[in-house]
Amino acid sequence: MKAEKEEEAEKPVTVKQDLLRFESGKDLPETIRDEVVVEGQIQLYVNGQHHTTFLCLTPQAKELAVGHLVTQGFVAKPSDIKSLMIRGGEVHVTLERKPVKALLGKPQLILTSCGSRGLKIPPRLLMKTKRAGADRNFRLNPQIVSKATMELNSRALTFRSTGGTHAAALLNGNGEVVAFSEDIGRHNALDKVIGKATLEGIDLRRTFLASTGRLTSEMVVKAVYAGVPVMVSISAPTDKAIKMADTAGLTLIGFGRGNRFNVYTHPDRILF
Repeated sequence: MKAEKEEEAEKPVTVKQDLLRFESGKDLPETIRDEVVVEGQIQLYVNGQHHTTFLCLTPQAKELAVGHLVTQGFVAKPSDIKSLMIRGGEVHVTLERKPVKALLGKPQLILTSCGSRGLKIPPRLLMKTKRAGADRNFRLNPQIVSKATMELNSRALTFRSTGGTHAAALLNGNGEVVAFSEDIGRHNALDKVIGKATLEGIDLRRTFLASTGRLTSEMVVKAVYAGVPVMVSISAPTDKAIKMADTAGLTLIGFGRGNRFNVYTHPDRILF
């Protein structure tokens, strides 16, 4: 991949905001100054055409763009990207091969802070990938799964100061964090860690994802396209997410809190 001269599109992650705090038992509200998270915007252009608008935290713009292209099935490895350039609030990516028009889609996909709308993954395409189930030898002991969610809580400094972000981490089989990110959207946070790992040439089939976000079908699709075999969250899965994970060979784990977690699909990867 050719990385052209980049101009980072970063803004402050938090700002100070004056507000009134009401508290039961007090006669008058208290005027305080608190931190709030900054919602930025990044435009993604693919092969010269506007593809996606991210509402996000603007740091890690390159990782976000690459991770999004991986988790949507456009990119499998860094060499699939011919060039990448950041210009202000825009990321311009040229792919080695032209994406399938049906995938790139019109009208343009808009990513909100809660995820995406307008994107439907054809079931036959999901079933065709089956990349998450490629390596049945990747196994985790329960302590490492529990450690992953603890790492999310300990590293999420922006969440601690604002309460306004989601966190995601990519870990190896020993429970070591190889990528971490916070963002206002759980989808964006996941894309950023996948993008970082892809750019560094990490074999995603030997890693697992940890997230603070709800496990929806869209989140499962992202993990499947990336080829990650295990996904764990401190939150709950949906029924469609469970069905997709089961079919695609993904081990799906929810409610990872403290020393407890629920395994919904393919428990053979957990060494009980």
